[in-house]
Amino acid sequence: MAAKPRYKEMADELREEILRGAHTDDVFPTESDLCKRYAVSRFTVREALRVLQAEGLIARQRGSGTIIQPATARGGTLHQPLSNVGEILQYARNTRAVFEPLGEGPLPRNIAEQLGLVAGGCWTRFRGLRKGTDTNEPLAWTEAYVHESLSDIASKINPTEDTIFRQIEALAKIKFVKVTQDIQAISAPAEVAKALGLGKHAPCLRILRCYRDATDRVLEISASHHPGKRFAYSMHIDVEG
Repeated sequence: MAAKPRYKEMADELREEILRGAHTDDVFPTESDLCKRYAVSRFTVREALRVLQAEGLIARQRGSGTIIQPATARGGTLHQPLSNVGEILQYARNTRAVFEPLGEGPLPRNIAEQLGLVAGGCWTRFRGLRKGTDTNEPLAWTEAYVHESLSDIASKINPTEDTIFRQIEALAKIKFVKVTQDIQAISAPAEVAKALGLGKHAPCLRILRCYRDATDRVLEISASHHPGKRFAYSMHIDVEG
C-alpha cells in the first residue's frame, strides 16, 4: 500500500489538534513555524493548510495569517474525513456514542437492496445516538447489524466501550480488510428525525458501511444518519499521471 502523502499526514495531525482544542485563543502556527516543526517545504505546508481550509476548519487571509474558525462559523458542523479505517476510528474518538442492544432481527429490506444483499436473516442489532465530546447535540443516529454467524460474539459486545467492528475483531479473532461506504442524501425517517431533533422530512446524509473480512463476507453493517447542518463529509482524491 502506498504511503500517505506528507501533506495529508500533516493535515490529519493538525485537524486532530484543532478538533480537541489544542490551539488556544484561535492562534494557529505560521507557515514558517510549521515548516520547522515538520521539516518540510513551504509548498507541503500550504497543501496541508489548503485541506483544512476546504474543510472549513481554518481561514487564511493575506497579511493576516491563519486563524481557526470558531464552531459558530462552521455552522455547528462536525467536519470529518471518512475515507479510510483510521479516519473512521478518529471520528469515533472525536465523538461519544450512547447505543443500546436491540436483540436479534432481520436486515431491513431497504438497507439490503441498497447494498445488493439479501434481506431478512437473524442479525444482532444495536442503535443509538452519537454526540460531540463537547456538546450534547446529536450528530448521528446509527443502527448497526452483526451477522448471525457471530451471534455468540455479538452478545458480548459493549457498544459504549469501542467501535463495534473493533470489538468483533478482538472477540472473534478476525480481521476486517475492507470497509465499503454507500452515501446518499435522503429525507430523515420519522424515528430518525425525532432522535436528531429535526423537522419532518428534514434532509440528512445516510452513510451505509459494510465491514468485510478476508473472504469478502459482510459481517457488520452500520447505517448512520447525519443532520445536514451538523456534519460535513470530505474526501481527498489524488490526481494520477
